[in-house]
Amino acid sequence: MTKYFHNSKPEMCKIIKIMEENEDTRTFSIKLPFTPKKPKPGQFVMLWVPGIDEFPIGVAGIKDQILELCVAKVGEGTKALFELEQGDLVGIRGFFGKAFRIKKSITHIIVGGGYGMPPLKYLIEEIIKGRTEQDEIFVFEGARTKEKLLYVELLEKWKKEKKIDFFPFTDDGSYGKKGFPTEGVKEYLNKDNEKSVVIYSAGPEKMMKILFDICKNYNHIIDIQMSLADRHMRCGFGLCGACVVDPEGLRICVDGPVFSREQLEKMDDFGNYSRLPSGKKEEI
Repeated sequence: MTKYFHNSKPEMCKIIKIMEENEDTRTFSIKLPFTPKKPKPGQFVMLWVPGIDEFPIGVAGIKDQILELCVAKVGEGTKALFELEQGDLVGIRGFFGKAFRIKKSITHIIVGGGYGMPPLKYLIEEIIKGRTEQDEIFVFEGARTKEKLLYVELLEKWKKEKKIDFFPFTDDGSYGKKGFPTEGVKEYLNKDNEKSVVIYSAGPEKMMKILFDICKNYNHIIDIQMSLADRHMRCGFGLCGACVVDPEGLRICVDGPVFSREQLEKMDDFGNYSRLPSGKKEEI
């Protein structure tokens, strides 16, 4: 029988494996106490480090009872998580939020940067599993340096197996093309403008806003889906108001974190302002 996590009470789970992705990013494999209803790409959990803090993390993958979370060391809670070892316990609440909606028989363009790649990796896996002969998958990833790129070995493997086309970009040119993934997307859209396209993106919001504005110029893009999961979230189920975006009052944790083109068009905050933990706005 399918079981569910409690929305407000963390379920204690054991860390069974820790893999270092780069100097400040690790993948934690966590053994759940039961086999849950499978989360969808783009959804997230609230991860609790006992006695320290709780914070949102996007699902990077799941198989049976093993949940995969890729975490960057960016604050007090994540720093405390990096102190833990295999066999230690953490609390999990979830799964929360609106997910990416996978279209069929379409050209999928997936654009990620930095910490946005883990949920996109899970999305790519799910598209590959359910793909039709008409599905094409183009992955554009950007980072400052080669060392900051995530999942390069896996993505290059999928490219070699002809499951995807992969285009890495780095600011310094140390891997792939020098520049930004948005430039690669624009080049592709200019070259092939007859096939229907869906854009999926996660990562730095400034990058996504640039991508969003680029996409306005192409009529063959039938859908745009972007995850704003990098924004501050606290409760996970829409009560605290910490993640509200103006002017529509949408809450990242329940109305998102994945939003549609129509929703993003109405967001004055998108690409311009984010909220601090205090609720005060700051420029992105």
